[in-house]
Amino acid sequence: MSQNTPRPLAPAVPHAPAQISPKPTPPALVSTRQRRNITTACKACRKRRSKVCLCVAQAYLEQTSQCDDNTPCSACVLKQTECVRDQGEDGRRKIAWKRKVEELESGHHLTPQLLEAIRNGDMSEVDKLIALIRSKATQEEIVDFIATNFSRETSGGEESETRSRTSSTRQRSRSVHRPHRSIVPRDFDSPLISVPAIPWTTVTDDDQLVSDLISLWFTWRHWCYPFVDRERLIAAMQSKISDDTICTPYLVNMILSDACFDYDYPVEMNSKSSEKPLRDLFYTEARRLAEAAGTHRSVPSIQYRLLKWAYLDNLGMETMSLSVMHDALHHLQQLDKPGRLAKFQARAGKDKALEVERSVVSTSWTTFIVAMRTTFSRRSLPLMPPPLRDNPPPCKGQSRERWVAYPRQHSYSPAHSECHLHYLGKLAEIFYKISRNVFFPKEKPAPAVSRDLLEDLHRELVYWHDNLMDCLQVDGTRSPHIYSLHAQYHWAVVVLSELNFTLPIDDEDESTLAMLTPVIRMQHMTAILEIAGLVHRNCMDWGVDHIPISFLHPIHAAIVAIMNDLDPAEHRSAFTKLAVAFHCLSRRSTLAEGMLRILQLDLRRRRLMASNDIKNMFKEANDLWEASAFTPPRRSAGGGGGGGGGGGVDVLSGRAIDGTSGTERIHVNTGQRQQFGSGHGSGAAADDSYDLLIEKWNHFNLGTVATSSSSSSSSPPL
Repeated sequence: MSQNTPRPLAPAVPHAPAQISPKPTPPALVSTRQRRNITTACKACRKRRSKVCLCVAQAYLEQTSQCDDNTPCSACVLKQTECVRDQGEDGRRKIAWKRKVEELESGHHLTPQLLEAIRNGDMSEVDKLIALIRSKATQEEIVDFIATNFSRETSGGEESETRSRTSSTRQRSRSVHRPHRSIVPRDFDSPLISVPAIPWTTVTDDDQLVSDLISLWFTWRHWCYPFVDRERLIAAMQSKISDDTICTPYLVNMILSDACFDYDYPVEMNSKSSEKPLRDLFYTEARRLAEAAGTHRSVPSIQYRLLKWAYLDNLGMETMSLSVMHDALHHLQQLDKPGRLAKFQARAGKDKALEVERSVVSTSWTTFIVAMRTTFSRRSLPLMPPPLRDNPPPCKGQSRERWVAYPRQHSYSPAHSECHLHYLGKLAEIFYKISRNVFFPKEKPAPAVSRDLLEDLHRELVYWHDNLMDCLQVDGTRSPHIYSLHAQYHWAVVVLSELNFTLPIDDEDESTLAMLTPVIRMQHMTAILEIAGLVHRNCMDWGVDHIPISFLHPIHAAIVAIMNDLDPAEHRSAFTKLAVAFHCLSRRSTLAEGMLRILQLDLRRRRLMASNDIKNMFKEANDLWEASAFTPPRRSAGGGGGGGGGGGVDVLSGRAIDGTSGTERIHVNTGQRQQFGSGHGSGAAADDSYDLLIEKWNHFNLGTVATSSSSSSSSPPL
């Protein structure tokens, strides 16, 4: 043997415990068996967070018999620990999924039982249940407690639960809807629109009540939020067939809830047994039905969310309403995708595919209009861009639609809903351009903008206004939605004019500023006076109780701006009209009520009135509204004005009324009356409740702090 030949090495001894016999491993076993992973680690490896692999040594397999007939892992063999694996914890096995589903089902069944027990149980039992929950009781203990103490309320199955809910809600609605004196004179023997209550709502079975609410909503509120197709929705309701492409029960209940803001029943007529106002009953029913329907995306589900936004916004719940608006925008974005829209059209059928597409287009544009109105009032960035689909075109020729001032008058005006929606969309696009270019996040300083940009935006507004069709002119059609449309335009002019003085301008010079300032101030004040004039026309035509809610933000912007210059009599007159309208909107809107309270504080802070005057102005106006609201107003033909006894000013004729004191008052002169009354025809009637509200506010000394000699207040100024 050569000395260079390497010495052969002996086989290496395996690193195994001493108690395991050193029985050699067959070569065939080592070569054929491969390392394989398993889906569940043993308990010991979970603690050590070790990777799991099965031992490949036959010697180990033969000596280990303490793992419930399972192959031990190599880590447990090396560390001499018990290798125990629970197959039930394997998330990829069917038994684990089945157990998870059973747990979720048990939790799902507990929630409705818990809610039903809290809603229908006695207060003493409910208190015990809440105490049990707070004591960290187990789920089984809570279920046993509900089954023992709330068996009568929660038993009976889904059918008996529905019957019980229907019976109780009908009982409550009858206690609310009783014969009453109307806030407004009713010239109709029956509602304008006749629809059934069943099967659309379980709150009431009174067809007259539901028809009345639907008629009110389509007359006064639908024009502010034209989310739904009037003819298709009414036809679907009359057919009593629920169709998720047109009309669903949760959408109908949301409409009924929103209509209750204009429903003319006195609050004091609510029975003490009534748990909630009629408005809240419909809203609760709409939420329940929408939750039962799930997250299925459809046009009615988007319309429901938009109406829910309007409802919450009217109640002053700004954060919640914005959240609902974002949800509606997300649903619309998902539904408008080509594939999903095609499925939605296929579900509706070939004969209705075109109607469904038209409904999606109109819903997209009305959503954009309302979203822009919301962000424009907050002066924040827009929530969505203009829809990619074309704006629905205006009508061609004469429209067959008619608008009737239900329940006040039988006379009608032509209603051009397609033209109204088209030009609202055009105005919303200008709102979008203004928001994108001159509104910035509040946490960042506003960058400088170009004066030319602001002038271009103003020219777009003027071009929109000058090119309105004849059917949308103020003097052409007498209807609140036309007045509201023009108020939106003047509101944009007010905001844009204010931005000229508040935003930093990058291309400004002294000569240009000196030339433009008087022009911009004139545009600003003219727009404010126009808003006041439109509000006045609306109140003269249909009374203070039917001011469209879409007037709210224009009125707020105008009244805040005009408070800076109350010296001219014309400005004080406009302030009175705006304040009266603000006060009357606050009767139907919590949001408007909050704005009115801020107005009171602003008057006090600016020392524009004596504190006693401020207190009496709002108190007496409120008392007058309460006294006159439930009494049918005396109507006078032509343009004559009514005047009450005592002091004041006849706001219709401009003549002073005997008995007035020597304090300065706000006068609405004859020229203004002729301006606001022109074009209304000889049948235009004045509403005494509005006149008297104006007269009451005319009694107060506005613009300067009252002195001790003032007849309106003897208290010292603030």
